Amino acid sequence: MKTKRKWISRVALSLGVLTMLGAAGAGTIDVAFAADQDISGNPVSDDTSDRKITIWKYEINSSAELGERGDGINPDPSKAPDLNGKKLMEGVKFEIIKVKAIGNKNLTDPLQQVENTDWEVDTNFTKMEAETDDKGMVSFEVSKLLAADKKKDADGIYLVREVPDSEGKYTYLDADGKRQKITKPMDPFFVHLPQTKRDDTGKLIYDVHVYPKNIVTNTELDKTVEGGKGFSIKAGNSFQWEATTKLPDGLYAIAPEDMTITNYVDPDDPTATPTDTHFNKDDEIYASYFRISDSISENLMLEDAEVYAIASDGSKVKLTNGTEYTVTLDGTTITNPNKVTDLTLGAAKGVVVSLTKAGMKKLGVDEDTHIQMVYKVKADKDYNGTISNKYTIDYLLPGGTPDDGTSDEPEYYNGGFDIKKTDKAGADLSGAIFHIALTEEDAEKGIFLASNGKSYKKDTDKFGTAQDPADDDATFLTSTSNASGEARFDGLELDWFTDSNGNGKQEPSIPSEATWDKTYDKDTDTGIHKRYWVVETTSPEGYELLKTPKEVIVTLDTHNNSDPELTVVNEPKTKLPFTGGTGTMLLIIIAIGAITIGTAAIAIDKKRRHA
Repeated sequence: MKTKRKWISRVALSLGVLTMLGAAGAGTIDVAFAADQDISGNPVSDDTSDRKITIWKYEINSSAELGERGDGINPDPSKAPDLNGKKLMEGVKFEIIKVKAIGNKNLTDPLQQVENTDWEVDTNFTKMEAETDDKGMVSFEVSKLLAADKKKDADGIYLVREVPDSEGKYTYLDADGKRQKITKPMDPFFVHLPQTKRDDTGKLIYDVHVYPKNIVTNTELDKTVEGGKGFSIKAGNSFQWEATTKLPDGLYAIAPEDMTITNYVDPDDPTATPTDTHFNKDDEIYASYFRISDSISENLMLEDAEVYAIASDGSKVKLTNGTEYTVTLDGTTITNPNKVTDLTLGAAKGVVVSLTKAGMKKLGVDEDTHIQMVYKVKADKDYNGTISNKYTIDYLLPGGTPDDGTSDEPEYYNGGFDIKKTDKAGADLSGAIFHIALTEEDAEKGIFLASNGKSYKKDTDKFGTAQDPADDDATFLTSTSNASGEARFDGLELDWFTDSNGNGKQEPSIPSEATWDKTYDKDTDTGIHKRYWVVETTSPEGYELLKTPKEVIVTLDTHNNSDPELTVVNEPKTKLPFTGGTGTMLLIIIAIGAITIGTAAIAIDKKRRHA
């Protein structure tokens, strides 16, 4: 089993001070440092050497990159050592203060030794603040203001820590020069000046180099509908929303060494008070929680919700409810094998998925990059309008502060339109039946739209054989004019993007396939809309059929228009003449009567002869 040692972070999460060793051996280092780094072979602190603390701030992606604890050495003080593809962080703010022990207390770790109990601020030293430059470096020359022969006055113990900016946030500058949030400031640390050389305790380091690291993960949220940023289908048919999240490092980790994590919240009790928690080397460490929350529109029926882990190659594995995650629907836990279902309308449905420790471990061990929620839904068959949806995440990584994110908001579209049926005088006509087609050609051939969004041949004729939509559990879309002469079609699919590559799907990465404006402009024929062709298939009693398909442009607004989109005026049936002349009918009646009498007389005569 391979284990990815994911660690603590969201945008940037510090892990305390872990300084890296130089690549060269100890003997070689001593020779190089004699010229470049201020290291003295004299075990007695001198009066003339400048005292400095130089910080190099690293960005890494997982705990596997942490390296060993440092020793204050830098093989080349002009640059950061051992980058190996790691980035340096600009704009991280630090401060240093000088401290002194209270009584005989040992000062080794500010996480263990407490201010005013174990140590206090040395008020003879003025606090210094600065931020890392574009090389990720900041140097504090603590003896700079002292006389050339009084540098020894700067000797002592210093506390180094990150500080918030003017808005109270811990931040750094990304490659674009934008401020990004640091979820948890670096754990503070003590530094002795000068510091005893760790591998040669007879020497002193006057310029101590340290390499605190921030693990950086850019959590990304992407909400889609059927893979795009817009979607439309005949209302009443199922579709799905997808909520895809790039996972932060730190959901699951194996402790690389004995360590204390500050403000850790036990994942078995996410509401517990944060405490400083000790972990032994190789202990498993979990995030306190990771949740995905969504509110499904009151205009949608929720058929089910599923969770998938996505690997770096895009392959998906379905996670198991009750094992890798738990799910609640409007606050009620849904247990396996029950579906996450609410087929009612009129109220939103709150769905919250929480990863379990088993789920966090699976995602970490499998090195999955994303997690995806799939919500299977459908609107009422007559729904008109726009339905949008977004989701949120919230999580707490080990030792961090609560973090969250909100996705974008793709949309689902349906439209409808009205028909007015009258006679030539404007009187309302009832009883007219209409079908609709997707194209004018379909309309002319009697191929009409059904409730499943597909088209079928209505009658057998010279254009083809009739098809029954019932074979697909569907019915033809029809509308009959009422006593007010009104008919309408609702919940119709709309066109919302240009399918530039002809694959039938919107691809958000292609600029030419961006979602159209929601307002239709008839002058430029732009905006979300769709053309339908209306056919009158049954006329009111005493009236002629329309006979010609009529085009209607349906938009997001047509169902609300005060005037009908189509007015159909019927011609009355004409009174055709009777067949033949004026007296023909009377002659026919007389002839039929004569034939009847003659037939009866013959029958009577036959009976008499047989008698």
